[in-house]
Amino acid sequence: MEEGPGTILTADDEEFLAELSDYLEILGNISRLRILRLLERKPLDARSVSLEIETSYENTKKHLEKLLRAGLITRRPGLGPETSKGVHPAWEYSPVPGMIQKIQRDLGMFSTLPPTLKGISLQERIAAVRQRVSSEFGACEKTLLVLGGEWDGRVIPLLSPCTALGRGKERAPLTIPGCEPVSFPESYRSLTRISRPHAVIRVRNGVCLIEDKGSTGGTYINGKRVPDRDQIPLRDGDRISFSIGEFALQLLFLEPMTSGEKKDA
Repeated sequence: MEEGPGTILTADDEEFLAELSDYLEILGNISRLRILRLLERKPLDARSVSLEIETSYENTKKHLEKLLRAGLITRRPGLGPETSKGVHPAWEYSPVPGMIQKIQRDLGMFSTLPPTLKGISLQERIAAVRQRVSSEFGACEKTLLVLGGEWDGRVIPLLSPCTALGRGKERAPLTIPGCEPVSFPESYRSLTRISRPHAVIRVRNGVCLIEDKGSTGGTYINGKRVPDRDQIPLRDGDRISFSIGEFALQLLFLEPMTSGEKKDA
């Protein structure tokens, strides 16, 4: 589902919708998610995978081909397990680097499609697949997805209790002790420099709170400006804008969807 290194297709034709539907079908299958989870631990050949997930060899090969087509796994020549007839060459499968982050990014990008592309049934399918991925892998983090500009498509995990966001040199001294800095390229010129951050995100009791640190351009959530120094809770799917205009930065906030959770339409 990609054009180039990081951005999902944005065509609004039937071909794109067919590819999107196929991608959701691939990730919505429990056997394929089990394969991805299995390959995270170590590379395996198709026959070993089929034994692990207790599915026929023929069906396992079909699952692997779909995962290859989706760009979620790779393969390289290797050796199969030893049998009574010896050891034979076999394709060895492994996940692409950052596979979970890629899936999070892809599913998050789907939610940014224009309303004309998203019927209710498609929204429900995206939510269901996200919930299933979260349930299966369990280690999905709260993340920021960059929309547009030099870092378009990049996923930023929110791993620290406090994350400071700005532009410039990553090792510039921070005015907020204990915060993990995320320094965006100079091309996002509307952002305040990281030494005096544009905004910070704090995690408290599992909730992410964003605070504008008195920036000139301001911080916006879904188009509404955040009052300076107020700490505003973030919800899955919130669009965050730092400033407005050509050199601004836009982010999408994503968090794992738990069982029974459903995004508002």
